[in-house]
Amino acid sequence: MRLPSDQLADKQYLLLTTFEPDGTAATATTWVVPDGPALGVWARTDSAVVRHVRSHPGVLVEPCDQHGRPLGGRQQARAALCDPDTTACYRTSLLNKYGLTGMLALIRSRLRLGLAGTVGIRITLTDPDAALPFGAAWTPSPWYSLN
Repeated sequence: MRLPSDQLADKQYLLLTTFEPDGTAATATTWVVPDGPALGVWARTDSAVVRHVRSHPGVLVEPCDQHGRPLGGRQQARAALCDPDTTACYRTSLLNKYGLTGMLALIRSRLRLGLAGTVGIRITLTDPDAALPFGAAWTPSPWYSLN
């Protein structure tokens, strides 16, 4: 079941699957906000999600519950790190959507990390028939073994 980006943005949580350079999948449960035809999420700059997006922008997204259990509708997407102005817009959107809970999370983040400690990630849904997220150029590590 493929959901358009506006319906995904209406969900409380988004399961974001990123990929390490060797193709290993890593998932993270994130809050999601609308960003025009795309989706916006917010993450720590030193998180694995940000490292993976920097090295490989292909991701998978699907709605989930607060514990990260998928609710169906996994889709391929492209992720890009945002500039400070767009990240500030995502913070405002988080306040508007998540209310007091969002405000407390943003205050805690600002006290612990400062404004430069978090970054917005813009997610654009891609064609479902596109190549796998880790791309055709992916090859296993020479250290990879089936044993």
